[in-house]
Amino acid sequence: MYVAAAFYSAVHGEGLAKRRFEEAKRYMPELLGPFKSAEGAPRVKAKALLAVTLTGGTGMMVADYARKLGVKSVITLGFPEHNSAASSLSARSYLEAEGVRVWPLHCAPGESCGDVAARARSIAKAVAFLTEPRVLLIGGRTTQADRFTAKFGGVVDVLGLDEFAELVRSSPPDPEFLSTFGVEEVAKIYAALRSLNGYDGKAIMCFPYILKYGVTPCLALALANAKGDVVACEGDLQALAGMFISKGLTGYSGWISNVVYARGDEAFFAHCTAALNMARSWRLMPHFETGRPYGLAASLSETRYTAVSLGPAFDKIAAGVFDVLESGNLVDWACRTQLRARPLFDGGRIFELAPANHHVFMPGDRLPELRAVAYLLGLDLVEYR
Repeated sequence: MYVAAAFYSAVHGEGLAKRRFEEAKRYMPELLGPFKSAEGAPRVKAKALLAVTLTGGTGMMVADYARKLGVKSVITLGFPEHNSAASSLSARSYLEAEGVRVWPLHCAPGESCGDVAARARSIAKAVAFLTEPRVLLIGGRTTQADRFTAKFGGVVDVLGLDEFAELVRSSPPDPEFLSTFGVEEVAKIYAALRSLNGYDGKAIMCFPYILKYGVTPCLALALANAKGDVVACEGDLQALAGMFISKGLTGYSGWISNVVYARGDEAFFAHCTAALNMARSWRLMPHFETGRPYGLAASLSETRYTAVSLGPAFDKIAAGVFDVLESGNLVDWACRTQLRARPLFDGGRIFELAPANHHVFMPGDRLPELRAVAYLLGLDLVEYR
């Protein structure tokens, strides 16, 4: 996915480099090194580079290693002592003229280096998820799929609804799904989804599936996203991109939602599924629009979320932070999982600035990390404020 490597200059001494490396490796178990040249660092397959500059004199080493790997996104992590942070900035000056985007981070005095390292790792994961991803679209080819690959590279394979339905028919009901929900016909959908290996993410055109086959995939997506998959409903690759970012930044695939209404101090969102690991409690209900089995009415588990929405050209991402007022199934005129929230901005700005209806909610205030991810992926960030 991404590679993390540490560099040092022999001018500053082997002992200092070793101590710094051991400290950094406590925060990043995957960290390779320490290396005193790019030639000494391994050539590995990576979608992004997280480079730790242990000392000064390492900016060119980072740049050389990025060229060696062929990556287009680099996150650097430095320290204030021995010109370490200065080198993390120098790497930017060497690389950005060549079209490689660099986001420098550093652990300032008084900061928790563990927290800064965790931010660096999450940014690297999110960027890697959206660099040449392999995606499966269940339904049919769309212009959105073409725009997705044009922006992020990778591939979007297509599996027709009838082909998927045949796979569902031939799949035995998944035992874990049955023990969770007890709905055999959806347990077969879940088993079919999980059998489609080799993809970073999937999206299913669920409304045509519901209308043709009479059952919703909502519960299958709820469990699949809780078990490590990243699966979007409505065949929405814009939302899937937001889910990739959420997965990288938080470990959760995120909650796709519709905007129901928004005003100054209040906003309301709803959808008929949510990842079970993002729910405090839940119950089954008929799917909202169709009345078919089943939608999920969930109460969300966190108190603060960041929501993102990507534009149709995949050139823009809007984001805002919300505090939860209440969640669950609150009204009978919206999709089953519902959130009433207080935006930490003028909520009316959502309808002025949102590039799309679907917003992906991820736990916590993730705006600092989103600024980095948007920059590294070449997305214009529009903050609701």
